[in-house]
Formats: sequence, C-alpha cells, structure tokens
Amino acid sequence: MISNRVHHPLVKDLAWLVEGHYIERDFDLQPYWVADVNGRLLMLDQDPESLVTAMAACKSHFLGSYFETLFSFAIAHLSHLKIHLEHFQIVNEGKTLGEVDMLVETPNGELHQFEIAIKFYLERPDLFPHDWIGPNKNDSLLKKVTRAREHQLQILQTEEGISAIEGVAKGRHPISNLLVFGRLYSALNSKEEVDAWLKQSDRGGWIRVSNIDLLMPFFSGFLILQKPHWLSAPNINDNFPFNSLQSAYNLVGEFLLDDRPRHVFIRSALYKTDQIHRNVFIVPDSW
Repeated sequence: MISNRVHHPLVKDLAWLVEGHYIERDFDLQPYWVADVNGRLLMLDQDPESLVTAMAACKSHFLGSYFETLFSFAIAHLSHLKIHLEHFQIVNEGKTLGEVDMLVETPNGELHQFEIAIKFYLERPDLFPHDWIGPNKNDSLLKKVTRAREHQLQILQTEEGISAIEGVAKGRHPISNLLVFGRLYSALNSKEEVDAWLKQSDRGGWIRVSNIDLLMPFFSGFLILQKPHWLSAPNINDNFPFNSLQSAYNLVGEFLLDDRPRHVFIRSALYKTDQIHRNVFIVPDSW
C-alpha cells in the first residue's frame, strides 16, 4: 500500500484516504484519481509544504475537521473531479436547513453531493441494532447512516436546496452520496475471538484492560495514538517509542481519571519473523 511507502504523517494520512478505507460508500473515487496518484504522493512526501499549508488552515482540533480538510486537498489536487461548493449551508428565512459537505462535477458533467465522515466503530452485539458504536458510546453506525440518508443527503432535493445551487446546477440534479471512511474494531473478549481477529486483515480490535493478557502471546509493545493521526499506520523504525504491552495494565489507574478508550498501535513480539501490527482500542472494564 502507498501509505506504507511514504513517511510524512500528513502524507501518510492522505495516502490512506486515497487507498479507500471505507465503512460506507455510495461513490467509487478510485476511477477519478489521477493516473500517477502514487507518484504524486511520493513527490509530496519529499516536499509536503503545500499539504502542510492546506492543513494549517484547519483551525479546528476535531478529527472530523482534519479529515474534511484532507479530503478537500485530495479531491482538488489528486482527482479529476471539480469542486463547486464546500460546506455550503442551505438557508431559508434565516434558518439553516442543512449543510452540503461538497458538491463536485465529474468529467462527463454529472453533479454529485458528498456527505463525508471519518468514523471508528467498536463492535457491541449486545447493543443491536446499534451494534457498532463510537469509543464514547454516544454515536453508532446506524445512527450516523440513518441521519445522513434521511436528512443531509435529502437537502438538495428540497425546493430550497435546488434553488441554492441553481447557479451551478443549471437544471442538473445532483446525485447524493455518503462516504464514511474509517475502521471497524472487533470485540476481543476471549482467546477464540482473538484467534479469529488475527485472521482478518481489515479490522482493528477492542479489548478491556483486564484482558490484555489475551494479546500477549502475539504482541509485545504498544504506542498510544494521538488525534488526528488515527488513520494510517505510524512509521516504525529501530527508535520507535513502543511501550511494553505488559505496562498497558498501568492504564487502569489512568482510567480512574479519564475513562475514554485509548487508541493504540500494537506490534508483534520481536522474535516473530512475520511482524504483525494492529490498531486496538483499550477500554476500561466498565466500558
């Protein structure tokens, strides 16, 4: 993957986006990336100033805002899509009815509305139908998708929405698309669940802190990931500051002060010939 071949953290996240790590996808971006997209990413890795400048313009510390800025850069600089509008509010009599994340045009003249999100959902079958929930438990995949399809993706079908974009649309009707990027995390409550998870290549995992021993036969160290760099895998070298997985039990005390799950990157035991690296949420036992 191209995200493993670049080194600058912003370029790595941009490459991860281009690779297409979707949870929900109505529109396939792959055919619209420029033919030499990997080459451009490698060049950007050598000289990332334009990306750094673009990301610096994002004043919000929220992961969603970071990703939206990254997505905007990707579409503007690495795709054949033309951006007409971004974060465009539909207003009627002073009341905001909704916001369009992005309105783009394809080379053949089609208009597409994009509703964009970056999400990380943990598996909780006991909470079905909200069985994929966010780390803070206030969000769920079902809630996000339902809200997007019933509200945000309908806004340009309303009289106010049609009127607001008429200068761009010129009689064309935009197609509404939901693009949820991110990662799903399997529950790791038993040795059997860990074994099944290790056979998957596309999911992270989540584990209660008292069950860390379930991972110890396979992994030796962990690094706590800091927002906004939850997307691509961090660079690994001989000086990488991994903590011993055994020391993860120290998080028990930290959870008494701050019970938010910790997003970590774990690596396999050093004696293993095939290195395994995974994303894991370590959560308090009460989660």
